[in-house]
Amino acid sequence: MNKVYVLGIGPGNGDYLLKKSEKIIYQMDVLIGGQRALDLFPDLEVEKIKIKTPLKDIKNYILNNYQKQKIAVLVSGDPGLYSLLNYLRRELDARILEVIPGISALQLAAAKIKINWNDLQITSLHGKDNKAKLLQLLQKNNKVGFFTDNKFPPNKIAEYLLENGVNDQEIFVFENLSYQSEKITAGTAVEIKEKKFSKLTVMIILAKNERDYKLDLEGDFSGRMEI
Repeated sequence: MNKVYVLGIGPGNGDYLLKKSEKIIYQMDVLIGGQRALDLFPDLEVEKIKIKTPLKDIKNYILNNYQKQKIAVLVSGDPGLYSLLNYLRRELDARILEVIPGISALQLAAAKIKINWNDLQITSLHGKDNKAKLLQLLQKNNKVGFFTDNKFPPNKIAEYLLENGVNDQEIFVFENLSYQSEKITAGTAVEIKEKKFSKLTVMIILAKNERDYKLDLEGDFSGRMEI
């Protein structure tokens, strides 16, 4: 039985792509992924299919072709974290899937500010009306990390938090992680709501009692600096 590979490509820069995934990719006949994922391999002369809605078109293509072509689905970050993997598991026989992990943008974000992430509560606002869940997580947890989208960017999130009495946390906004234009901004909700950010962002929010731990670092963020 031919396998359909689901490969995590990391946060974006090819330096964060696992060697195992890269080796598999160069053995494939077809790559399926978002534009950023496909752009990682401009010189690879294979069929490239950009993921678009409806997703059933992707499902049907895989079902009609996986037995005669080597197919890999490229997903941003790690397949196990808010990716197309859930859909593929529902719609395809899981036995034909082989999943290779990748480095999540949130994993890289935690490394950038030098915190462990074993107790990081994770959610996503990407394409979801999930504001209430975010608020609940912040009220109950010291560390929360999440993915954003264009409809609810970091400055609007900060406004929403202030409107709901969340005003004492330290907020980190990570823009374009792993790219040359990477930027990290730290501040309170009052400060973050006044700023504008790029479209590609993730966020980590730390409770006040986590702040001493954060400030024990090398001082990169203690002055709410942008780096």
